[in-house]
Amino acid sequence: MPGSLRQDRPAGGRVGALDLAPAWETVSGTATSPRAPTDTGLTDTGPRQAAGTSSTLMTDDGQELHVLVDGSAGTGLTLVFCHGLSLSLDCWENQRRAFAGRAGVVLYDQRGHGRSGRCLPGTATMRRLGEDLRLVLEEVVPPGRVILVGHSMGGMAIMALARRHPELFGRRIAGVALLSTAAGGLAGLTFGLPAYGASLLRPFVPTALRLLCAGGSGGLWGGLWRSLCGVCGLHRGATAGRGHHTFDALLRALVLHYSFASAVPTEVRGAAARIIRSASVGVVRDFYPALMAHDEFAALAVLRAVPTLIMVGEGDLVTPAPHSAAIAAALPSAEFAVLPGTGHAVMLERPLSVNTALGRLMRRVPREGARPERSAREPAARDVAVAC
Repeated sequence: MPGSLRQDRPAGGRVGALDLAPAWETVSGTATSPRAPTDTGLTDTGPRQAAGTSSTLMTDDGQELHVLVDGSAGTGLTLVFCHGLSLSLDCWENQRRAFAGRAGVVLYDQRGHGRSGRCLPGTATMRRLGEDLRLVLEEVVPPGRVILVGHSMGGMAIMALARRHPELFGRRIAGVALLSTAAGGLAGLTFGLPAYGASLLRPFVPTALRLLCAGGSGGLWGGLWRSLCGVCGLHRGATAGRGHHTFDALLRALVLHYSFASAVPTEVRGAAARIIRSASVGVVRDFYPALMAHDEFAALAVLRAVPTLIMVGEGDLVTPAPHSAAIAAALPSAEFAVLPGTGHAVMLERPLSVNTALGRLMRRVPREGARPERSAREPAARDVAVAC
């Protein structure tokens, strides 16, 4: 076998970071925060323990992958969730809780993220992410139909799988959801900066990431803080108290700016910041070349074999809406939704919209053994500029 599965054990630790009812999301798609949900699933010491069973897969190149299995395995349908760069499976908690009673649910930490092992040298590639997803399908996902749900880099992993294993789509894989992702062209991203300024800064990004990694372990915050102390000639211990709060506030501001485009509850912002802060800056450095070289437009043709959902926030600064529009142009039968007042982290900022659209996708997936309907029989929803 290409990989091995470590024995199951009860789930715990950071899993279950976000039990956030979409109380702030109105039917019109705009966000309000009159009050946060009463039960957020968060405690003063961290996330509440989630249901499900966790296990560890070993890939053929020696990489450990942490996997969480939940939901109703007897339905014959399983949703597999693939998260993006610097996140973890915790970001799907709203979706896990919404669908665990209707289908099987499988979530996993991408290599180098969450509770998966540190990314091995030279293995931070889209090809490897696609192979990791294939291994999860082979070793963990129960028999039956599968819907793949990928956010950002997780969507790119799905595209990599499609290019190398097209035979899976239309057979094992019966549906795909691509959230806030891109099929290529990431080297020209501006992240909301003026185009000229972004072009001047872009050549320095690899060097900046190496400097941050020189700060050592301790997560994204730890590397950033140690690197800045070194550059400024400061002793970290002497400045830890005041500096920690200063840069923690900076991180939260950056998370708010790039993840969300509307007023979400404090619990959501804090949980997103905590997930990102726990990520190693080394994983950003490792995957940066692969992201810049990512080009899977040719693989999109494979997805024509299955019902597909494409969703993006109108205010996404990380993978802007034109990237999703380009994917939709290659998949004319796909449902394409652009959510107004929404940033990159659509599953956190608009959980109701995402879950409703995933529910529609589940209904479009043919029953096991049935042939998929031809796209001409049901015109797709195109370029929807309202919340689902």
